[in-house]
Amino acid sequence: SFSSTLVASTAKVQKQTKDFPAPPITTHSSERSLLLAADLSRLDARMFGAYWCSHCYEQKERMGLEAMKKIPYIECSKEGLNSQNDLCKKRDVPGYPTWEINGQLFPGEQELDELEDIVKSFKN
Repeated sequence: SFSSTLVASTAKVQKQTKDFPAPPITTHSSERSLLLAADLSRLDARMFGAYWCSHCYEQKERMGLEAMKKIPYIECSKEGLNSQNDLCKKRDVPGYPTWEINGQLFPGEQELDELEDIVKSFKN
């Protein structure tokens, strides 16, 4: 019928308002980033971010796909896919990306050597 066709076409026109996925990670992990991911995993590390955050995307690209599979990613945007906005608020995440490593927050995009230094600081 005309009314059901109208409803179906209207639904297609409405803009998506939630469950936006982050862009896919396109780089592969180096041996270095895989070793770092294993160390981070042992320290219960996780990365807080938002699907729209370019620095979060750069951080994931720097680590690579395989390494990021070992590190929990917490979506903080209410509109993001699998949003955990309440957890981000509870942890007082100051911005994106923020790493939580061994229970401590480290805000900002990190170079691999910066993350390695953080890991070493917990080993000593």
